[in-house]
Amino acid sequence: MDAYQQMGWKMNIKKWGQELGFVAIGFSNALPIAGLGAFLQARLTQGLSTPFESKDIDLRVDPKAVWPSCQTVVALAYPLPYSSLPQEGEGIIARSAVGEDYHHFMDQKVKRLVDIIASNDWPGTARWQVDTGPLVERAFAIRAGIGWIGRNQNLIIPGYGSFVALALLLLDQELEPDQPFILNQCGTCQSCVQACPAQILGIDTFAAKHCVSYLTQSKEVLRPEEGRRLGLRLFGCDTCQEVCPHNQKRIEEEQQQANSSQSSLRRGVDLLKTLNLTKGEFQQRFKATAAGWRGKGVLQRNAFLALRDGQDERYELWLVKRKKDISIPPIISPYIEEF
Repeated sequence: MDAYQQMGWKMNIKKWGQELGFVAIGFSNALPIAGLGAFLQARLTQGLSTPFESKDIDLRVDPKAVWPSCQTVVALAYPLPYSSLPQEGEGIIARSAVGEDYHHFMDQKVKRLVDIIASNDWPGTARWQVDTGPLVERAFAIRAGIGWIGRNQNLIIPGYGSFVALALLLLDQELEPDQPFILNQCGTCQSCVQACPAQILGIDTFAAKHCVSYLTQSKEVLRPEEGRRLGLRLFGCDTCQEVCPHNQKRIEEEQQQANSSQSSLRRGVDLLKTLNLTKGEFQQRFKATAAGWRGKGVLQRNAFLALRDGQDERYELWLVKRKKDISIPPIISPYIEEF
């Protein structure tokens, strides 16, 4: 494929992607990300990685280790849906976990893009990943020129912000890479560092295992101080993104939409109802969302901790009734014995 053909394919892929709703699309070569392997290994050695991360470093930094035929990596960013603010006292679901599971709708979006590419006589094949694949999507997004990593460890897209879901499309034909994004636009801002409930930002090695977003999903028994950090958060944590100056336009638009009753998606959920979730209610309310992938137990535990630490009067009533019925969920038992 000559340079003229490469340019044509790039222009068309970007055009087709934008028509499907992607807000940023960039192209990278398939070489390993320089220096990333050593960084990931250091985090792993220090015990700062989460169990969700692959321990095979090569698979995380080298596209050819994932698919030997890969020649080009296309980074794709799709906006998270707008949703309304939680009401006072409600449990909080992160923006990435409301509505249809982004893993599913992103997979469908990328598949549709691949179908369009193939229908236009692409001379090869493709593979892709949406979050659950081993490659570090943010690193390839930087090299593909669509944004930079902020102090909050999120990819920030110029003019849009960080409330996006990411995917990588691997192609077996070489396309000219875009220029990497090398200008970090955080400047001297420390908003996310100061707001982080775990106080783990602004440190050389990011301790992902201590991030509140991870803690809300962990099935391990949380230490007392970890449980208190959750606050009203039931799944995920948007705090570091909500204070980011680059997200304020999006947040204002989201609030305007909520005020005009145009948003049907809500981030707020009733704590007591969540604590008392039946299997059927969980299936109906959460199973099809990203908040459902860890099961109903972690949501119930987090609702329990929110009621307890918030000194909600419903907590004592629930505890008395459940102790009498001997029907306390196993995932909550350690926190009752502890206190």
